[in-house]
Amino acid sequence: MFVSLRLAEKIDQLSRAFSSVARWALLANALLITVNALSRAFFSLAWSDALDMQYHFFAAVVLLMAAYTFQRDEHVRIDLFAHRLGERGLAWLDLFGIVFVLLPVCALMAWFSWPEFFAAFQHGETRFTRESTSDLPSWIIKGFIPLGFILLALQGIAEAIRCVAALKGIERRLVHRRQLIEGGEHEL
Repeated sequence: MFVSLRLAEKIDQLSRAFSSVARWALLANALLITVNALSRAFFSLAWSDALDMQYHFFAAVVLLMAAYTFQRDEHVRIDLFAHRLGERGLAWLDLFGIVFVLLPVCALMAWFSWPEFFAAFQHGETRFTRESTSDLPSWIIKGFIPLGFILLALQGIAEAIRCVAALKGIERRLVHRRQLIEGGEHEL
């Protein structure tokens, strides 16, 4: 079990590393939006790629931060009965949700989005359409989809390991989980 917990920690480190990249992408996106708005307002210059890049940055941040958000237990939860389940019951509920919902959904999303990414990469597909004159490669944004779901699945595996460790009495759950059981509020 201790080897599995070390694996979970390595997955946590990977999630944290990708979250750091995503944080810088947020800053880059803010700068891009500012420069784009100022160039349009003061110089009447519009760059079609800038609008597409804004969407790319935002999508990348959402997809890359999902695993880290899950790791920190900051994701959206609907736990109507958490306070009645106790720590073991909540560990079982989380383990069930990870194994039977999260991991299959992540596997399907990665499986079905990978061919789209690969085809776009192989054919040099761009974002150029009737609505956009952007020539940004579309494989970039399409690549974030399987990557994001693979990262989320890995983090799901790490959390499943922690659920099993909690059920075996080896490790306690995150503070937020215990607050759910006790009926307390999340700290901000």
